[in-house]
Parts: sequence; C-alpha cells; structure tokens
Amino acid sequence: MEVIQKILAGEIKTSGTIVPPELQNPYQPSGFKKGENKTKALVVVGEPRKYSLTYDLINTAMRYLEEEGWSIELRDLYDLNFDPVLRPDEFYYVKDGLGQTPAYLAQEQALVRQADVLLFAYPNWHDAPVSIVKGYIEKVFASGFAYQKGAQGPVGLLTGKYLYTIMNCGYLGGGQGYIGDGIGRNDQLWDQYMKAFKVFDDDTAQFWGATNAGRFVNDQSPQNFSPDYQQRLTQLRTILKKHLKRDLLDLID
Repeated sequence: MEVIQKILAGEIKTSGTIVPPELQNPYQPSGFKKGENKTKALVVVGEPRKYSLTYDLINTAMRYLEEEGWSIELRDLYDLNFDPVLRPDEFYYVKDGLGQTPAYLAQEQALVRQADVLLFAYPNWHDAPVSIVKGYIEKVFASGFAYQKGAQGPVGLLTGKYLYTIMNCGYLGGGQGYIGDGIGRNDQLWDQYMKAFKVFDDDTAQFWGATNAGRFVNDQSPQNFSPDYQQRLTQLRTILKKHLKRDLLDLID
C-alpha cells in the first residue's frame, strides 16, 4: 500500500499509466434490464486499477455507448473476485460440456446470451489477454455453450453476436485503433501487429459463431504527471469515441 501511495504521489516512477484524480472519469452503467429493446454490450474487464488509463478508456466507452442508446452490463473480474484457474472438477465441463454447469459460470453465460456485443477490455501484457480475462474466456465459453462438435469441426453457438476488444499498450508508439490506424511513425510495423491480433480475433469469433468487429488498441498514452496530460487525455477519449462509432455503432445500429 505504501508503494502505491508513493506512485500516486509521483514520488516513485512506474511504467503503468496513472490518471490524476481530478481527471478521472468513473462511470457505473445501468446494466441489462428485462424487456429492454436496446443493443446490449457485455463489458468484461481485466484491470485491477480503477485509476489507470485502461480503466479511463473503459469508462469512456461505457458512458458513450449508453449515451448512444445502448445498454451496458459491466463485469469487472477483480470486483467479482473471478477465479481464472481451471480446476480439475471443472475440466470436463469446460472441455466437453459434461456434467452440471457451475453456478458462477451459468450466471455469466446468462449475461452472454443477452448480449449483442462481447467487449473485452484489458491492458496489453505479452500480447495476450491478461490471465483473469483468459480464464474467463476459457471457462465461461465452454463446450456446449459457446460451441459444439460438428462433423467438420467445431460449430459456433453464439451466432449474431459481435466480438470487440479495447486494449491499452505501450510498445510501438505507433497508433490508435486497428489495422490502418497508424499515426505515421511506423505504419507498416503497426499494421503487422494489428493483423496478428486480427488472426486470433477472427479465429475466436468464428469458434463461437460470432463476428469479429475489431479492436481499439491505444499505443499513445499521456506521460504520467505531464503538464499537457489533460489535453492529451481529452484527445484520446475523443478518438476512442470516433472508433466506437465506426467499429460498432455504424456496424450494428
């Protein structure tokens, strides 16, 4: 706790992003409501720090989509204390759909069924979903729920749904968005990275019978405690909203 306090005070430098308290953008979405005729997005979050730039992107996205008439259900996996570890007694349910669905997974699956968009949000560590999100995907999207075995291979059961990802990173400094959204610094390498993500996103969506709607990858973060932080944060929020309109609103509504 002492280290966190010193980091937040700027006494210790960190590679993790920090949004100053006066600029933070907390938001609690309304959640899915029975009988509501709105586009529904299930937002699954794997970020332990509410004051990070990743969480600011999440809050900005949820607020914007609800302002545009969508219904948002937030599943903060840290708040839920979600266990990402696949336990021995869960293995055959997840792998083959055998046995009874564990109650905590059935609860998540009920929300997935209601959703039109499955939006995963997390910081980029090692170019993959962080462990708590990966565990959620492995356990919730089990055989017999998200897909089943067919004569020619797996058959997705979540047809009509869209997959989208918001990911904050910091390695290339090359862009904001997805393929073709480089900022002129090293666009070829940026697109190479984004195309690699697209391969996995397409495969995951196809496995579930869903459609990959893309990603918003932010690789342009304001420097912690910089004098122009507010200006750059405002710009980033605006850019995210433009991409959400292009990638989701214009696609679905």
